[in-house]
Amino acid sequence: MSRDGTKTESERILTVLDELLQDLGILAYLPNMYGDLSAEDLNHIQAQGGRPAEAVQTLVDHYEIERKLDDIRVTGAAEAAGDIASHAHSTRAVVDLLKGAMYGQAYEPAAPANDAIVRFQKIIQTLKGLVQNNFSTTVEEDDQKLQILRDTVSREQHASADVKALNREYHTERKLRHTEVMKKDQAIRKLMEEHEDVEQKASEDINEYSRAAIERQAMEAQKAEAEEQELEEQLAKLEQQLKQLKETNTQSESTLQQERKKKENNLGNTIEQYDKEMTEKTQEIELARANTEKAKLELASIEKEAMRYKQSNDEVQEENQIAQARHQNRATVQIHIESSCRMIQAFWRMTAEQNFWKKKAQKKKGKGKPGGKKGK
Repeated sequence: MSRDGTKTESERILTVLDELLQDLGILAYLPNMYGDLSAEDLNHIQAQGGRPAEAVQTLVDHYEIERKLDDIRVTGAAEAAGDIASHAHSTRAVVDLLKGAMYGQAYEPAAPANDAIVRFQKIIQTLKGLVQNNFSTTVEEDDQKLQILRDTVSREQHASADVKALNREYHTERKLRHTEVMKKDQAIRKLMEEHEDVEQKASEDINEYSRAAIERQAMEAQKAEAEEQELEEQLAKLEQQLKQLKETNTQSESTLQQERKKKENNLGNTIEQYDKEMTEKTQEIELARANTEKAKLELASIEKEAMRYKQSNDEVQEENQIAQARHQNRATVQIHIESSCRMIQAFWRMTAEQNFWKKKAQKKKGKGKPGGKKGK
């Protein structure tokens, strides 16, 4: 087997080609100008890097160097070695940044891939295959593949005219885009200046509002302290008034209890006197009833006597006397009956009034128990 170097050198060459293919796969999705980078892609790059400001600065520096090199090519000035080295370093930094963000790999950018870089990537892929085959094939196989490569190169040469035309269009479009980018940069700088002015003004307004809020808060605090002191004074006055009212209420309650007890004693004495009088009246009524019965018996006896006298011949005068006596007895009995009725009616009224006052006294005693007194 024919090899141009050792196995270690072949592996190193293939590793370099793999890294180049990976870098080209990342750079294929990087726009030609910073302004063409979508906000979504920029946010992803900033979020994955962990340092958003450094990520943006790396991209801005890279595009600034590319713009400077484009200006040198447009004006025809000589390219400085330092600019080319800076461009190489910035490109390496951008590739590392995008590789860390998995740009063009796990993350699919919003911008389409650059066709020229994609074609170049395919050429490198073919070159890798050729190199890999060169390390693992015979001389005859290499000759066959070399012939195939020459045919491919011949076809590429026939297509070079189209490539040159595309390159001319690309440079023209790039100049136009460069002009547009300059205009956009000016607009962006103007917007940034306006943004800084707005932020400064907003910061001043916020500071002013903060000072006003602090002053207002201090005034409100003083006002609240004054109101609190006034309320405390009013509370002390109300507590003093409450204490006086409690003392007055206690004295009034004691006086009312004494008066109530006195009235209850008077009522009890009145009821006892009433019961005593009713007992005496009851005895008088019983005595009047007994007298009435006795009078009825006497009247019956007198009537019997009158019947006996009626049978005698000389009963005329006696009958008159008996009639007169009967009339007198009837008048006496009527007087006794009317007196007894008046006594019975008086007894009934006194009994009803006694029951009424007893019930009223029982109600008052029930209200006077603990928890049922008024005024507490």
